[in-house]
Amino acid sequence: MREKQFTLSRSQRDAMWRRFKQTDDRRIAERLHAILLLDAGQNAASVSVILHIHPNTLKRWVKTFVAGGEEALTSLNYVGGDGNLTEAQQQQLTTWLDAEVRSTAEAIAWVEEQFAVSYTDSGMVKLLKRLDYRFKQPDLLPAKADLQQQAAWVQTYTEKRGP
Repeated sequence: MREKQFTLSRSQRDAMWRRFKQTDDRRIAERLHAILLLDAGQNAASVSVILHIHPNTLKRWVKTFVAGGEEALTSLNYVGGDGNLTEAQQQQLTTWLDAEVRSTAEAIAWVEEQFAVSYTDSGMVKLLKRLDYRFKQPDLLPAKADLQQQAAWVQTYTEKRGP
């Protein structure tokens, strides 16, 4: 039988359970849940099945927890990329966008032409969101009605319908 790599005290378990219940981030909650299940006596295979995670992921989480505790386990060290455009290029883009209302397709074409950088639709939407631009659905305007055609239709309708 394999020896447990860690044992939580009652206060640690209570604090971890409280944090598990209160966290909004699913990634942190999964990690805490895994440690709580292992401490409760579940084996690694069953915890992997219960949480629908790969066994190697669980092993990595346990190693992190044993080495650095709850703080190390719950710190997500992801740092996003800087993006494809430099600050100066982003400034040029915002100046161009401020001139008039643009579509994402126009912005993609303009960035491709100016900076030789390709963006997908979703990538451009994310860039524009980072630059604090928001998508606005234009209001639909009804087609301009021809009053003479409307009057003729009303006349034929009333004739067919009768008095």
